[in-house]
Amino acid sequence: MKPLLLPLTEPLGFLWVALVLWGVVLLGRRHGRAAAVALVTAVVLSLVGATRIPTRLLASLERPYAGVTIDRVQPADAVVMLGGILRQSAPEPLGFDLGTPADRVMAALELVRRGKARVLVLGGGGQGPRGGPPAEGELLLRWLNAWGLTNAPIHLLGICKNTRDEAERTLELMRQHRWKRVLLVTSAGHMRRAEAVFRRLSIPVQVVPCDFVGLTTLQYPASPTPLPRIEGFQHLSLYAYEVLGWWLYRLRGWV
Repeated sequence: MKPLLLPLTEPLGFLWVALVLWGVVLLGRRHGRAAAVALVTAVVLSLVGATRIPTRLLASLERPYAGVTIDRVQPADAVVMLGGILRQSAPEPLGFDLGTPADRVMAALELVRRGKARVLVLGGGGQGPRGGPPAEGELLLRWLNAWGLTNAPIHLLGICKNTRDEAERTLELMRQHRWKRVLLVTSAGHMRRAEAVFRRLSIPVQVVPCDFVGLTTLQYPASPTPLPRIEGFQHLSLYAYEVLGWWLYRLRGWV
């Protein structure tokens, strides 16, 4: 299918066409105010879903970390991978569904494989009370052991409510095992907030960003079409989540 028509396969594309057609009909009936609402809504949808504006906003969070490579990473005591990369899913063969941030586990394993750290720490959330679905780290641990992907000792942070919770539990592990420094792995768009939270607790970290969603998208040419697609809204959501999260954490004194 041609790129110009591809957005029509998504609900947003149909909505945009309907708004434009309805706006034209309203103009013909001389309902100027109602027509303006419909057409302005279509323009907003195009700005978010058919331009690179949301992608560039997301890329602005990632760009400060684009120069970090595993080759430049100095050895540390442990790799701390923040969670939020999967959710439990009974129908799936492995029992979980990986999301876009799954790059985090690949980066963490690569760091251990290259000898950048001796220990792997898995963060993450979970669902339900005690006795309910297992924590995200437990699901990952089962997979890593079943496939024999690493021989490194693995610690779990358990069910964490947020990044601050993960940082506090990491600090407990550091004191218990007398670690001096850790490698922090998370999505590049989330790294600014995550790094600030860890440093606020005086945890010596070296950042290892991954999952460059915005910058990766900008590497490819954009499709010339006014029809909106869901990707732009997803990028805007990621950007807004991090910006709002930063200010919320700042108000709480966590960064």
